[in-house]
Amino acid sequence: MKKINLPAIIDEAKSKPLSYNPQSDSFVLYDEVASGDKKIYPLSLLDKQLRLKLVIERYKKSVEDNMISTLNGEMYSKADIIDEIKRNTSVGQNFFNLDFNYLEYYVSTFPEEVFGE
Repeated sequence: MKKINLPAIIDEAKSKPLSYNPQSDSFVLYDEVASGDKKIYPLSLLDKQLRLKLVIERYKKSVEDNMISTLNGEMYSKADIIDEIKRNTSVGQNFFNLDFNYLEYYVSTFPEEVFGE
């Protein structure tokens, strides 16, 4: 496979999937794309349930387990965030949107050759 030059990412973030491919029922990781072994399944083609699955997996694979504080002072661990997303609370929706919107932006900087279906 042809190695592909991707935008830089810190090593700790490489465990977080960039996409989910429903055809192969697998998550797609940075190193798999960079090596040319896998293509990124377009995020725009994922339905809401698959987007949720992707974002939850991204939080699960997050190396950091720091507490996150909201503006009102509430603290959330990684497990709390995942629970909020699963329960579809307003806080969970905000965490979902934060991660998914960032991911959409980040992969939009990738070369076209890394995308497939």
